[in-house]
Amino acid sequence: MGSIALVVGTRPEIIKMAPIINEAKVRDLQIYIIHTGQHYSQEMSKQFFDSLALPSPNINLDIQSENKSVQLGEMISKLGDELKKTQPSIVLAVGDTNSVVAACLASIQNNIPFGHIEAGLRSYDNTMPEEINRKLVDSISSLLFVPSQRAITNLLYEGLDPERIYFTGNTIVDSIRLYGDNIFEQHTPKAKEILDEINEEFIICTIHRVSNVDNKQNLKEISNALSNFIQMPIIFLMHPRTEKQLNEFNLYDKLQENKKIHIYTSIDYLSILRLMKDDRCKIILTDSGGLQEEASILKKPCITIRPNTERPETVESKINFLVKVDEKEIIQILNQTLTNEDFMNKFEEFGNPYGDGYASSKILNIIEERWSNIEFKSPELYRQGSKSFFMMEMKEDKKRSVVENNFHCQVTMVYDEKGQPIPIPDVLKKGYRIRAIIK
Repeated sequence: MGSIALVVGTRPEIIKMAPIINEAKVRDLQIYIIHTGQHYSQEMSKQFFDSLALPSPNINLDIQSENKSVQLGEMISKLGDELKKTQPSIVLAVGDTNSVVAACLASIQNNIPFGHIEAGLRSYDNTMPEEINRKLVDSISSLLFVPSQRAITNLLYEGLDPERIYFTGNTIVDSIRLYGDNIFEQHTPKAKEILDEINEEFIICTIHRVSNVDNKQNLKEISNALSNFIQMPIIFLMHPRTEKQLNEFNLYDKLQENKKIHIYTSIDYLSILRLMKDDRCKIILTDSGGLQEEASILKKPCITIRPNTERPETVESKINFLVKVDEKEIIQILNQTLTNEDFMNKFEEFGNPYGDGYASSKILNIIEERWSNIEFKSPELYRQGSKSFFMMEMKEDKKRSVVENNFHCQVTMVYDEKGQPIPIPDVLKKGYRIRAIIK
């Protein structure tokens, strides 16, 4: 029986890793929790671990440098030292932060397999540090645990080995399933306090993305929109960095002049979940990636202050709206969303592409089934030296297994009749074009 190192660095990562930790405890697996310290504060991190009934991290690396390059270098070095000591069978991390990149590189450099949870998400915006992180980590991970069919297509389109890709769903759905029924009053006193204080319909707002909060003009546009929106109370769950920048740009006081804005700077996950699930919550206004998913799962319309998203399914289904960083446009889309009564039909059509709430179980099943061969192994390509690809158009419907046997190949990408990349089906239809590797 092997061991698993679980690396977290931010509060969203703790939330998404929580179901893995709980499932590993049920199975009596040996786990080692490492907190990099990327978003570390004693109060808030302890609050998250306590509210989710998680064991404390085995170690906190306490890396808090503001310089991202220095931060990443220190993380790789310290994580490498820890992994040399513990020698886990595999390292897991979830998401797209510096902590995930560091965990991946430290693992690979120590010949330890790395599994990326939430692999394959793409905005195709290389100005986002998170997008660079996602692409880098996916390209070298040993196992890719994918949250949606769209994410599978993204990975295949980039030429990644299908044998490394596993559709599991997203562990955030697990978290909502596990903790969603555990938000009654004794576990969420902060949410009760907020709900008692407001006692009417409200909007939840979170803003934390660097491009929004570190840019004075962008933050001014957002804060002006919030300051001038008086139709409904706004619960502003404020990130410490956002609070710091609002004060630095002299925007905080004006925000507080709007008595409809209620600012909270420290709140546990179960309380956030209770607020989002409450019938009085009408809209999620955010620039977060994860909250777009949670809003869709909880059937709450979402307005995302970003030019693009790595959750395009939500935008295509018109339950999530991208909006420019512009005061008038933000207010306009808020008003339009509040008056739209057709969301329940849209949510029914949307379903849930992010899994059935048992991603953590599927991930650990895959790992346990592969204990004996989770290792680095050079591909045996004596005949051709390296992988050799070819493209072919299907002239008739055939099972993928038949095509692979007849051509001694592995299908790695399929394009439908319209030329759109799709997940690899069991039956390759006439008109499909396939990309395959010669075996």
